[in-house]
Amino acid sequence: MNQSNSKPARVTIKDIAREAGVDPSTVTRALQGSSRVKATTRLKIQNIAAQLGYVPSAMARSLVARRSHLIGLLIPDMTNPFFTPLTRGVEDEAARHNLRVLIRNTEGRPEAERDAIRVFTEFSVDGLIVPMARCPQSFYDELPSMATIVHLNRPEAPYHVNCDSVQGSRQIVEHLLQLGHTRIGFITGPGAPAREPKMTAFRECMNAAGLAIHEDEIFHYDGTLKSVEIIANTICTAHPTLTAVFAWNDVCAIALMHALHKRGVDVPRDMSIAGHDDIEMAGIVQPPLTTVRWPMYEMGVAAVRYAVSLHEETPVPAMEIPPPRMIVRESTSVVPDRP
Repeated sequence: MNQSNSKPARVTIKDIAREAGVDPSTVTRALQGSSRVKATTRLKIQNIAAQLGYVPSAMARSLVARRSHLIGLLIPDMTNPFFTPLTRGVEDEAARHNLRVLIRNTEGRPEAERDAIRVFTEFSVDGLIVPMARCPQSFYDELPSMATIVHLNRPEAPYHVNCDSVQGSRQIVEHLLQLGHTRIGFITGPGAPAREPKMTAFRECMNAAGLAIHEDEIFHYDGTLKSVEIIANTICTAHPTLTAVFAWNDVCAIALMHALHKRGVDVPRDMSIAGHDDIEMAGIVQPPLTTVRWPMYEMGVAAVRYAVSLHEETPVPAMEIPPPRMIVRESTSVVPDRP
């Protein structure tokens, strides 16, 4: 039996027009439900379109309407559950506006972020949401104004949705100080714009308490488990007086608790660990993690509303985003007694 590998040709407006004996422009109006086409003709054209298996081209409609009904979302790390509620918020609000969401994972690489911007621009997305951008603001400032770009927590951007990172991080450091900790380590992370507020809060709180900041007790987490193992080993071998660590995010904090446990360090009896984000896993690991809850779902909703209002040139609706809130769990406790 001979089988053809060729795909059937896509049915076009011209095919329907030829079958119906009308002009292609009449077919277009009929399929749009225009009252300019007689009801009998409109029904005839719609029936022919259905019989031929006509599927409207979203791209063609977007070219005519100058709107793609697409929202782009850049995710720096798809493996990080921190971005799950953000994605849900974006998708839920986009659905309310009859928009579809295109998601691109940039793996935290500036070059991947630039490529994603190029691809989304080619798709003429109605809006683009960028959390934790890796490219400098100057890159975005020089882009042609083909899409509305809404940043999360980048105040220098023309359009942004913010949540006070300093406030949430300050709560954590003050909590550790109230427990009596005076030697507190801090773990930074990738992505300078997102880590700076946390570093600012750490330094401000330590300075306000009159405590020295030991620069060699500020560690760097590059997003890999290997870097956490290095940090844990450094803490155990070179920083015996350290009693608490505030980690850049929950993934890092949970990995650090595991790495310290392997080295015989009990959390929180020997060392208190706190994170940031309040991912779902934070409440079920042992011990449950003290952290900061961020309103990521609400930020996703607000970002879509902002992008839609900018694209449609309508007033930006009022959006209340809950402030960050510290969640105290069992990974932090009073300073341990040491010989």
